[in-house]
Amino acid sequence: MNKDKRVLYITSLIIFAVLLGSLFVDLGSSKIVTACILLPAAVAVWLFIRKRTSVSINKREVLLLTSVMAAIYVMLKEMSGIYFGFYKNPYFVNAELLIKHVLPLAVIIASVEVIRYVVLAQKSKLADFITYLSCVLAEILTVSSLSGITSFNGFMDLVGMALFPALSANIYYHYVSKNYGMWPNITFRMITTLYIYFIKSAAAMTDALSACIKMILPMIMLTFISAMFGKTKKNAVQKGRKLGGVGVALTVIVTVSAAMLISCQFRFGALVIATDSMTGEVNKGDMIIYERYDGQPIEEGQIIVFLQDESKIVHRVVQIQNINGETRYYTKGDANEDMDMGYRTEADIVGLTDVKVAYVGYPTLWLRELIPN
Repeated sequence: MNKDKRVLYITSLIIFAVLLGSLFVDLGSSKIVTACILLPAAVAVWLFIRKRTSVSINKREVLLLTSVMAAIYVMLKEMSGIYFGFYKNPYFVNAELLIKHVLPLAVIIASVEVIRYVVLAQKSKLADFITYLSCVLAEILTVSSLSGITSFNGFMDLVGMALFPALSANIYYHYVSKNYGMWPNITFRMITTLYIYFIKSAAAMTDALSACIKMILPMIMLTFISAMFGKTKKNAVQKGRKLGGVGVALTVIVTVSAAMLISCQFRFGALVIATDSMTGEVNKGDMIIYERYDGQPIEEGQIIVFLQDESKIVHRVVQIQNINGETRYYTKGDANEDMDMGYRTEADIVGLTDVKVAYVGYPTLWLRELIPN
């Protein structure tokens, strides 16, 4: 192994190890700490790893296209506030937020892309993979609430809200950096990440739905850019490319459908059954798909989803009373001896059960048992 490769591997491993260790420590302001880790790492990579220039056409076109895509993404996300509503943005920039959030994020984005660009130019698959993992960790660490994973809920937030979107995004960023340089990524990420600090009102989209969009969008952009600017293949592989396009389309459709269900922001939502209270009809580990309640008639014997102490409960309606113009729904778990305490009103009801999918919720329950709350 020559000196250049030794420096490459050692540097890549050190960056990965430091970021991985930081993930399991309560860092307080993780953006600032992550920026302090990545800035000297980027300087070291730039100075001590031999830079190789990769000849690539369409750099300017891809830079322009990704800038336009970033602007469209921001515009559509904020226009979604017409459906979800708006809220007063607590992150509207001031001197404190500029120091604690905006500048560290800008440093993180620029540092990550410098490291990615220099390492990918070395054409080492092992270093590429280690750097990919480091970039994923850096993106996760920018979400300050995920520092110090000590509970099941923290772990699930990590997986759903940060890990999957980061894995998807960095596949796209790796492709663009390797083929068109670091500037398209820097521009796209600066626009889509920092714009929120410069608007007074923001769309009230849930974190779950936002994470799903962040997971899907990079795959769509990757497919679009590779189709427009990818190298021309021989006729013998055209059929394979078409089949690959069909596979990508199906993957996007399935992922979008799952995102719509998990986010529970549209007509249908999904919920994993975590207790034995409905054993028989709906068992522990099953996933139910429910229709959002919007004033539909409810009859005795119907299984509903309702809120109780900020938790979603799936029980059967066993009695309905109308008292002083208020409709009261009394519920009970099929496996419980007694009815639930109190009653539900229309304001408590979230949805009406529609479909059951057996067993698919068990992985979530197993993780809950492995990781303490």
